[in-house]
Amino acid sequence: MFQRYRKTHLEDYVEQLFLQHSILSPEDITIGSISEGMNIKTEYAAIKSTSLRSASGKHIIILDKRNSSQKQREDFLHELGHLLRHEGNQILLPKPFVQYQEEDAEQFVLYALMPFFMIDALELSPDRKQAIQQLSDVFAVGISLASKRYDQIVRREFDAAITATKTVAIGKRLNSVKEVKPIDAYGPQFKVYYDPTGTMDGPSQMVVFLDERTQINCREIELPIGERLPEIDPDELNEIECTPVQSTDIGCFDGVVTLSVNELVFRYGLSKRKFIINMNVVDMLIARDQAVSRRLSW
Repeated sequence: MFQRYRKTHLEDYVEQLFLQHSILSPEDITIGSISEGMNIKTEYAAIKSTSLRSASGKHIIILDKRNSSQKQREDFLHELGHLLRHEGNQILLPKPFVQYQEEDAEQFVLYALMPFFMIDALELSPDRKQAIQQLSDVFAVGISLASKRYDQIVRREFDAAITATKTVAIGKRLNSVKEVKPIDAYGPQFKVYYDPTGTMDGPSQMVVFLDERTQINCREIELPIGERLPEIDPDELNEIECTPVQSTDIGCFDGVVTLSVNELVFRYGLSKRKFIINMNVVDMLIARDQAVSRRLSW
């Protein structure tokens, strides 16, 4: 049904996790099945849902027994996302790190409750309201979550279609121009800023300059982490108008750090070309990715 839809790295991660543990249908997405398959100890108490790792490395999720079964399942998946993907004590972590972890865990919940590979196997109604009701019924989730997931998929499908149309249009436009810049003149450009008062070994910020061709043709780009990049001085950094990149726009999978151009274009259109990334967020993503890889290799 969704021919142009492309999954995010997090969606791929959830899908591989589920396939690895034989979670193959909506009926398998239960606290009991996942706890048993992933060797997670689940307990219930009259406290706010939380999770922890024991001294022996055992994963433990404590769910608030006062909540409904539907809310308990959502809390379970939220805490599962923390256990599998995050490190550190949130009480001690900087606020941006905590915010990133919470946003990532919420996306994990959405993808885990309604995995795309299961949705794609359904015959959804072309009517939005009916399709949302189908998702709600099949995956046993509330209308609000079903609506959020459905609209997310449709928006990305629409974005992909628009991108394809614009790609054809820009191709025709470029072909009609007699003198075209060399291909090397196109593509994203990167500069970095080293904060002399900071504590980071590497750059504290990365500035990304996007060209129109990249905005139209690329869903995401790889960030040149670890490469020697031209530096930007403080005066130049203050003069250019940069748009901050949100933590959810950056992904790290198997050591590759990417920037979601598709999300930036959807949010700001083609008018915004200069973006700034806080490298402490990137460092945290890399550390988390390495930790996840180590756990999966066990």
